[in-house]
Amino acid sequence: MPMSAGLLLASLALTTVAIILLLAGAAYLAHRRSKTVSLTVLSAGVLAWLITWAALVLHSEWAAGAVPPMVLSAVDAAAYLGIAFLVLTIVDILVVGEYLIERKGRYVPNVVRHLMLGAGVVAAGVMILRVVMNINLLALVALPTVAAAVIGVALKDTVARFFAGIELGKMVKEGDWITTLEREGRVMHIGLEHVTLLTRERDYVTIPNDNVIQSGVTNYSRPTTTHLCSVYVEAAYRTPPADVCMTLVDSVSAVDGVLKDPKPIAMVTAFNESGIQYRVKFPIADYARRPEIESTVRTYVWNAFYRKGIEIPFPQRVIQQGAVAERSEPLGLEDIRRHLVAVDFLAALPSMQLEAVVRGSRTEQFLPGEQVVRQGEPGQELYVVVEGCADVIVEQNGLRSVVTQLTAGQFFGEMSLLTGDARSATVTAKTLLKVLVVGKDVLVQLVQEDRGVIERIGAVVARRQASTLAAKRELDREASKVAERLQARPLMERIQNFLWGQAKV
Repeated sequence: MPMSAGLLLASLALTTVAIILLLAGAAYLAHRRSKTVSLTVLSAGVLAWLITWAALVLHSEWAAGAVPPMVLSAVDAAAYLGIAFLVLTIVDILVVGEYLIERKGRYVPNVVRHLMLGAGVVAAGVMILRVVMNINLLALVALPTVAAAVIGVALKDTVARFFAGIELGKMVKEGDWITTLEREGRVMHIGLEHVTLLTRERDYVTIPNDNVIQSGVTNYSRPTTTHLCSVYVEAAYRTPPADVCMTLVDSVSAVDGVLKDPKPIAMVTAFNESGIQYRVKFPIADYARRPEIESTVRTYVWNAFYRKGIEIPFPQRVIQQGAVAERSEPLGLEDIRRHLVAVDFLAALPSMQLEAVVRGSRTEQFLPGEQVVRQGEPGQELYVVVEGCADVIVEQNGLRSVVTQLTAGQFFGEMSLLTGDARSATVTAKTLLKVLVVGKDVLVQLVQEDRGVIERIGAVVARRQASTLAAKRELDREASKVAERLQARPLMERIQNFLWGQAKV
């Protein structure tokens, strides 16, 4: 009996509301997992809605007698099948996606989910064809034996790839970085027959699942995302291996992207004809950045070797020249003098002695994150910032605090230079940092020529320290003079003992 207009409108509205509610539930679950509703769910919802509307309209009084019964039955079967597919898709999202995978943490490969969904749709189709269209499916099962054997042979590779995909899904997941069959890339999709990789060259590579299983897979993202990289470098024989290893570890530790735990390590790997080969191992967490981080590590190693005078040997150059190329001086004497006179106790030196300091100083460069000096370590150099900025970090009771920043024109390390005291803070380059370095040997030479240098330097440093102490304690002018007199003599004695003792050696 055809439906009336009122019943048709009510059925259409009820169908629309039901499908919207199902899609809204799927969208809510996807939002909870910070994902979007898949195109399959949306397509199933829209298709089921259209076919159901068509079936309802064909059953209304408006189309009564205009459609053949066979066509009407086929549309009814399609509508039921579309609704069954939508419902099974929602059930897959609820039971498998939300409950088993998200809440229970179970592993269910996508190919298995597709197989379960397909089996459900086939079962629903069998029932719908039997009930709605009265089709006897037993006749479809009675296929000839020879035809079944031919189909089985034809599908052999497909079935093997399907089960290989299930096994592969236990080892890798979408988003993992892997290497297989000499191909490296990020897993973009694990299908019924193939796995798709996105290489570093931004190319898609599709490899059959069974070939991947047979050749083996290296997964860089599991069991953890931590991956140990290695960089090899050679150094000349004249530099002690312990010093080279320490330099390698220090330079690598300053690179952004290198993890602090486990700590980087350096080791000697070979005694080659041209030099000693070293290997530095360091951990990273983002394998996608491996080439970039390794390149940065090599840059930091080169900079540290250059700064410390460690030669990276080249056989052809050694044979033809027989000597290490001279290091270039980025600053002229006038520029060096201009920066050094910003140091109060150096500005107090006579012009001849200041010129000796200018000629004896050197420039060094530190990359962001590299430590210039470390708190608690001995030191014998003064540093004057030429370009860039650096953080002054103090560690106490296991806590680290940035107490100030140093910029161009400022200096640090004067007490270690003058008295041999251990570094009172750690100074780390915040940007590309260029500094002038004045070593103890320069001052020792000056003391050998003129012992009055000690008194001139000591007086200036004592006045500065006394002034700082007076400002902190809010001393009046008289208290500041007393502090200067009391502090000048012991400080000059410490400087004299340190520098004059070295000059006599």
